[in-house]
Amino acid sequence: MTWVIVAVVAAILVANLLKLLPRGRMLHIQRLREAARKLGYRVERQPETAAGAQLEHCVGYRQSLERCSVQQEFSCERDGQGWRWLLGSADNALALAVLDTLPQAVQRIDRQSFSVLVFWIEPDSIATLEQLDLALAPLRQSQAG
Repeated sequence: MTWVIVAVVAAILVANLLKLLPRGRMLHIQRLREAARKLGYRVERQPETAAGAQLEHCVGYRQSLERCSVQQEFSCERDGQGWRWLLGSADNALALAVLDTLPQAVQRIDRQSFSVLVFWIEPDSIATLEQLDLALAPLRQSQAG
């Protein structure tokens, strides 16, 4: 009889432990964020009240950059027809080059004086993270030259 009780208690403990372990999408998100950290991004959850409905399910990925001039700062948000400029000018060739290559999951990009912050719906593939990093490369390279 004690064998049965021990087996039932052990089964309950194992079942509860398995519920705590990450699975599926959660495990993928952990891997994606770890890959992002290795590429130099900080993952930032955004307060729901600060972002509009456009950014409701988005997560911010911030990367530190060298300081840029005020004229190089920009902020754009994706809308149905393309990009809507919130800050800066559509004459900024560097910004246009970056916007053309961003993955579809990116909903907003803010190039601030010391960083770039991308709001996006985290993708199903780490390859999309690599595409994002490649798209942002001109912002890093413009500081080196």
